[in-house]
Amino acid sequence: MRSATMRIEKKRIWLAVLTITTLLLYIGSFEWLLRSWLTMDAYSHGFLIPFVSGFLVWQKRNLLHEASSRRSPLLFIGAVLLYLAGQLTGAVFIATLSLIPFLLGLILLFKGYEAARGLAFPISFLIFAIPLPAVDLATLTLQSVSTILATAISHLAGVESSFEGCQILLDGTIFEIAPACSGFNSIISLYTIVALLSYLIPDPLMDKVILFAATLPIAIFTNGLRIGITLIVASQYGVETGMKYFHGWGGLTFYIIALLSIFALLGCIRWTRKISTEQ
Repeated sequence: MRSATMRIEKKRIWLAVLTITTLLLYIGSFEWLLRSWLTMDAYSHGFLIPFVSGFLVWQKRNLLHEASSRRSPLLFIGAVLLYLAGQLTGAVFIATLSLIPFLLGLILLFKGYEAARGLAFPISFLIFAIPLPAVDLATLTLQSVSTILATAISHLAGVESSFEGCQILLDGTIFEIAPACSGFNSIISLYTIVALLSYLIPDPLMDKVILFAATLPIAIFTNGLRIGITLIVASQYGVETGMKYFHGWGGLTFYIIALLSIFALLGCIRWTRKISTEQ
């Protein structure tokens, strides 16, 4: 009895030491994440990610009860080297990203391969809370794509418009496709949902890969469609009405359309696989 109590106390001490060490190492990263979640619309969902990740880990907490013989320090060492590289170069993204292999490396080191494999997604899901580097470049690219796509859609509807850079000219009015209109926010949010969905559904890996790959074009198209319809509405009912629609329910509506399109694609993939299996 005393031996078992001592083992439990020893585990608690180790857990406390590891927790405090992790907090001290990554306190700068946590501060950066908090600021990013508060100031970046694309990552305002970041507050929820650790709770979702923690819940997924809690669901598989039985994997942490016993250690396996298949243990390795390699992933942990690699994570420490990545962390040091981020700290020495001042790359906060790299330093923060190292938290994921750091946590998995600890699990692999102390609990073994089975536990690390089972908890790989719950821990890796934290990546959706980490702001990507070069966001401005990605946003600018998406602004340009959305501008071209929206102009083309307006032409299909018979609306005369032209574009230059990230500006669309319609009946003497210039529509500025601002960074907030690029669709980047929706893309990050949709990928977060699709990643979680892919983890929860029992479908084959290839189906999940197709779903993940299709998310980007779906998000880009629906955002371009939203702007294109705004141009059509503005052409028919006036700029004020068009902008009211655009800044009112347009964004939410087309986000829902994008989300429904993803679920519709999943249904089509399942139907196609079922048909091919029956033949």
